[in-house]
Formats: sequence, structure tokens, C-alpha cells
Amino acid sequence: MKKLIAVFLVIIVSLVTNVSAHEDTCGRCHDLSGMDFDTSIHKTMSGIDTGFKQTSGKDFNIDTPEICFECHADDCSVCHPVHKQIPEMDDCNECHKRLIGANYMGYLGDLERKAPYPDVHYQAGFDCLDCHNEDKIHGDGNSYTFAEEAVEITCEECHLTEKIVNGKKANYDPGTDAHRLHGDIQCSSCHAKYYQTCYNCHLETGEIDGVSTEEFYLMEYDGKVHPAYIQTVSYGDKISKGAGAISPHTITKDARKCEECHDNQERVFLSGYDGRIFGPPGIATADPPSKLAIDLSYIGIDFELDITLLGSLIILGVFGGIAVHWIFRKITLGRWIG
Repeated sequence: MKKLIAVFLVIIVSLVTNVSAHEDTCGRCHDLSGMDFDTSIHKTMSGIDTGFKQTSGKDFNIDTPEICFECHADDCSVCHPVHKQIPEMDDCNECHKRLIGANYMGYLGDLERKAPYPDVHYQAGFDCLDCHNEDKIHGDGNSYTFAEEAVEITCEECHLTEKIVNGKKANYDPGTDAHRLHGDIQCSSCHAKYYQTCYNCHLETGEIDGVSTEEFYLMEYDGKVHPAYIQTVSYGDKISKGAGAISPHTITKDARKCEECHDNQERVFLSGYDGRIFGPPGIATADPPSKLAIDLSYIGIDFELDITLLGSLIILGVFGGIAVHWIFRKITLGRWIG
């Protein structure tokens, strides 16, 4: 009984010490009442944790390894190593240089090799905090399972309004054919012409077998088609494969060419994908644009009836009927005229 009481007291003291550490340091000058860092994605790392458990955790029957939490931010000092007004991009890249931060500046992971190009927003002088809300970074009191749920910024917020950020106003032409025809496609699906994909991450060491900027996939999430990637993870002699949506920070003014999707639909839309899917609820493989289907959920049946072949036959029948009608009329009129 005494041991249980002692353990309980140690836990209470540690919690009080952790709270008072913020109050006795940052809290002495800064108002921390509007933040709840303990629920922030930066501290909980819930996106990485949940994503691993959805894929490799199931395949290997293991919990999320500690190596996946190396960038865990335990307190303010991780992002604010010295007292200054706000963190700079280099501070963010202490953790984010493995992928998004490095790609944003035109490098591959760990900032060691050049990538095809930097993000157009980086070239325009935008820093991380020009887009990302400080409330979400510090924690707004809500517990988010994935980073996608915590990020509020969208392309439309700037490009469809007169909003001025960092002294600049975004451009957008809604009248182009691509914009009019692709309202259900996320902007980055066309305007991110590359993003980094890592092959075969070894859980025992954290090393990867290779990196590619050539892979390109699409998945559906939140009612739109998003860029996606496939990542393989190895553990011992086993390999786990997972696919999920991604938010590339490699945007360009010029978009992908039409044929990159429409001439490679089976590959791009992951037809026949046999791995696991990770991410927020609602993420799934998307139907290729040429596929015609009837959604039977409207009549209470959870099934999509593929009518691509039937639709093609109907179209051919219509054009064939027009051709026969035109030829027949020409022959008939020829008898009277000739």
C-alpha cells in the first residue's frame, strides 16, 4: 500500500512540475491562457502514431517504435531554443527537413541533395508562419488525430479572394478549361509536379533504401482528389505497404500535362492496389476519370455499378445510328435527285 501511495505521489509531483515549468519560464512573461500545447500535434505526434498503427503496426503486430517519435516536441524550448520573437524557417526544419520543409526550399530530405525545384511560395518569400496558424502549432485545446485535421489553410483562401499575405496578392483564373473541368480535384494534384517518396524504411535503423521524385498517385479524401504516395516499411524480413494522401510543398505556377493522368489512369489511380490505406476517415482510392459508375447507395445498397462498357456501347450506338441514318438518307435522296 505504501508503494502505491509513493508511486501516486511521484506522478502528481511530476505533473505539477511539468505544468509549473511552463508557468515559471515562458508563462512569467507570456500569456499562455489561449494555448494547450499538450493537445497539439507537435507534442502528441498522433498523426504518425495512428498512421503507423493503421499500416505497419497491423502487418508486424507491433506498437509504434520510438524511432518514429524522434521529432517529438516536449515543450516550448524545442521550437524556441533561445528567446526571440518567433521561430524562423530553419527552426521548423530542425524536424521538417526530412520531407516537406526540405522540398519547400528545393531540396530532398535532410537538405543534402537538390530537388527538381523549390515551391513557388518559397520563391515569393513566404515563410512557414505566413500560412500556418500559430493557434494550431501551439495547440488550440482540440485533440487531432491527423495533421490534415489540424491544418486550416487552403489554396482557395488566398487565390479566390483579395487576401494580401506578406504584401502579395495571389492570382487565379477561374475561366481556364482545366479549372472549370476539375472542380473536384485538389489544386496540388496538378500544381505539385513532383514530391518526394521514400522506399523501404528500416524500423531497426531508420535508414531508407532509396528516394524518388518520379512517383505520382491520386487518392480521394474529403470529397476531392488529392496527391498520394505509397511508402514501404521493413521490419526483419517482412515488408509493409501503405498508401495515403499527401500535401506537397512543391507547388508551381504551371500545372501537370493532361496525359500524365489520362494516359496512365490504372497506375495513377492505384487500380488493383493491394496494400493498406492510412489517414483520416474518408480517405480511399479514387475512380479514374473515364470510369462510369452508378452509385447504388441512394437506394440503400453500398455498391457502385460499373457501367463503363455499357456507356461506351451506348455512345457507339448513337454515333452508329447517326451514320446509318445519314447514309440511308443520302441513298434515298439520290434515287429521287439522280
